[in-house]
Amino acid sequence: MSDRLRAFVRESNRIEGIKRAPTEKEIAAHRAFLALDRLTVQDVSRFVREIAAAPLRCRPGMDVRVGHHAPPRGGPHITDQLAALLVSVSARTIDSFAAHIQYETLHPYMDGNGRSGRAIWLWLEGGLAPIGFLHRFYNQTLDASQRK
Repeated sequence: MSDRLRAFVRESNRIEGIKRAPTEKEIAAHRAFLALDRLTVQDVSRFVREIAAAPLRCRPGMDVRVGHHAPPRGGPHITDQLAALLVSVSARTIDSFAAHIQYETLHPYMDGNGRSGRAIWLWLEGGLAPIGFLHRFYNQTLDASQRK
């Protein structure tokens, strides 16, 4: 899995315009994340701190804009909505595609949402993704969310 995980992290970073090789810290963060039995806000927040050093948008005024998308304004409801999504993710009552759309639409962190959203997608996929598939899937997911 190590080579596949490294390739996943490389591709996930590349989507964000990060062209360097994945760091050992990023690989270790992904490995620890994928080993979790369930996902909580604390787990995802820890992961985001390790890969992007970004906080959860849990206070008013912690607002972001992503291209033409304006995620919900920051505040405690972000934490609540993320927690509810992660309950569905952990129970596997939501598929990876729908989870990814909901996560990216919520955009719960100030930074690192793309990479953490893809890590959640990979977690739901059992930690396995065909090399080269991620970039195509990511673009399809964003395109589908724009049509809704």
